[in-house]
Amino acid sequence: MPMPWTDAPITAKSEDELGRTDYAVHAASLIANSHSWEDSIVFGLTGPWGSGKSSMLGMISEELDATCPRWQVARFTPWATGDVTGLLSDFYASLSESLPGRSKQIRNALGTLVQVAAPAANAIPWVGGAAASAASSLGAALKKQTPWDKAFNTAADELKKLGTPVLMIADDIDRLQTEELLALLKVVRLLGRFPGVHYLLAYDEGTLFQALSEANLVGEDDGAAARFMEKIVQYPLVVPPLLSTQLLARLDAGLSATLADAGRPQPNGERLGHLVEVYRSVLGTPRAIDRYLAQLRHHIPLVQPEEIDDEDVIVLTLLRTAFPTLYQQLPRWRDQLISGHTDKLKHSTSGIEYEPFDIEPLLETVPTRSRADARTLLTDLFPKLRSRGVSYASSDRRISDARYFDRYFAMGIPSHDVSDLEVAKATDEVGRGQPAALTALLSQANPDRVVLVVDKSRRFAESLPKDDAGDALRLALVKLLVAVLDDVHDKPSFFMSPRERVVAWASQVVTHLTDMAPADALLDALTATADLATRIEVIYRADLDEGPRPACLDQVIAELSAQATKEIVVHLEAQDSAPENTQPGTIIHFVLSTAQAAPLATAVAAGLASGAFGIADVAARVIPIRILYGVGSQYELSDFDQETFNALVPPAPDPWYQSTKIEVDKHDLSWANRREYAAGRAKQPPA
Repeated sequence: MPMPWTDAPITAKSEDELGRTDYAVHAASLIANSHSWEDSIVFGLTGPWGSGKSSMLGMISEELDATCPRWQVARFTPWATGDVTGLLSDFYASLSESLPGRSKQIRNALGTLVQVAAPAANAIPWVGGAAASAASSLGAALKKQTPWDKAFNTAADELKKLGTPVLMIADDIDRLQTEELLALLKVVRLLGRFPGVHYLLAYDEGTLFQALSEANLVGEDDGAAARFMEKIVQYPLVVPPLLSTQLLARLDAGLSATLADAGRPQPNGERLGHLVEVYRSVLGTPRAIDRYLAQLRHHIPLVQPEEIDDEDVIVLTLLRTAFPTLYQQLPRWRDQLISGHTDKLKHSTSGIEYEPFDIEPLLETVPTRSRADARTLLTDLFPKLRSRGVSYASSDRRISDARYFDRYFAMGIPSHDVSDLEVAKATDEVGRGQPAALTALLSQANPDRVVLVVDKSRRFAESLPKDDAGDALRLALVKLLVAVLDDVHDKPSFFMSPRERVVAWASQVVTHLTDMAPADALLDALTATADLATRIEVIYRADLDEGPRPACLDQVIAELSAQATKEIVVHLEAQDSAPENTQPGTIIHFVLSTAQAAPLATAVAAGLASGAFGIADVAARVIPIRILYGVGSQYELSDFDQETFNALVPPAPDPWYQSTKIEVDKHDLSWANRREYAAGRAKQPPA
């Protein structure tokens, strides 16, 4: 199990991974060699947040302990207090604690100094002098106690007697509130400036300079804050910046370890190599790199590799780490990011097209200097946002696919989604005689999830081997799919409904059968449903497919056509009492599209001649039904199909063709109503 990231600084040179040991050794030597019993020296260690200042302080302290044992290093914590009195107390306590023996004389001297200095601190002149009211209010109190300079000199003399140089370290002083920062600087340069007691302050210059400007301690020009700190810090030290090679090496090692710990394959590097400049720009410090890797280490294992694109997770985590506000906006613009356009149309030289989606308003939440980096990450994740360039698509489960987008923000399988692994397993089990799992997925109550199941299962089924074993699984799939159709929770759709998608999948499976698949086996699989129209629908779609077709398909079509001819005649003979939920139109069109059209026309002519049914009964069977969306009834009668009627009925005259056209209730789908609707609309077939 990988060790958790804690952001704890290193404390020893042996832990250094960035090659900064020599710098720490030289810094410790500078501090030791600069020691004087006549003055107090301030050293400043500067660097951006996360650059390793605290680790550098640890290595300097270790080196000073090892090479200059008479030195005492004290950690002063200005964060502990928020006013001058408390800060002074903590400072003098830290100083006293660091001294060997902690003699009674020193403790008494420092205690006296605290009592004197604390109430007087606010009266000490600071950049222009203290307010007159503060000085006058303290005047009476100061007359009754030991003068500050006498108490200070007494404490300084006691410290000199010990002969022990002291280094007071204060870290992250740039994070103090303005009042706290002013209190600290008073201590360092006025109230705690004991000869032989030196300071090492760590801070980010930019943040500190901003705090000084907000406190009106410096002028308005850019260099005023720097000149002010020159009066405080005599020896500025700078944390060595992270070199590009160090940054990439740390990232490379971290990414490799993260993916290995999660059991994920290593990416080929081409796509991330394209983003190397963005990584250099937004992850410039060790902390930034380690923080990014820690988030990635948490998120990568949350979803199985078969459910998501690992490289998208890697890039999206970088975007979230560097630009959290931008990341939070992405779900709101899901459709536009995926499609690359809005839903508005515009005219162009090539015609009417969608208005491209402008991501610039999204980038306004990002600092100006970083917008180019944010734009690069967005267009990498959503390739349709750019008009040209290479798209590094490593899988079909990317965030830019609407089917998978939500997974990247839920970091799991949302309730409206379906696990790819679950679907793959259920599909595979069909070939082992275990259809229950896939049947349950296809017959679930949520039709939208059924569509997802079909979409995912089709991809897995397409990869089956072209051999007897592959055919066995394909035939088992066909059998399951036609059997489950009656249980599919369907809903109307402008595109393919859930049921139609299942039928289309079954047809596709048929087309992938090899020439070795026997016709009898396919016919047996189709009999899993008693509905001939459903069996025909599956084979009809497969026959229309323009790709390769199995050798058994012609024999299956011929057999189904013969069955269809018999069923159509039976249906016509039932006349108005025929069941209304059957689909004779589908069956008729299938037969007419095959070489069996002539036997059907002959059977219809014989039925008409014998009086088993009439011309109106045939006409009623060739009236299409159309679906209405968003209005009362879902179905209604459509226009009469004269062409199909001509193919079925002999071109003989009949008085029925002279019937007057009447208006009927188009929502009434009974055969009697369809006969009335056909009257006056059907014409005598041409000779």
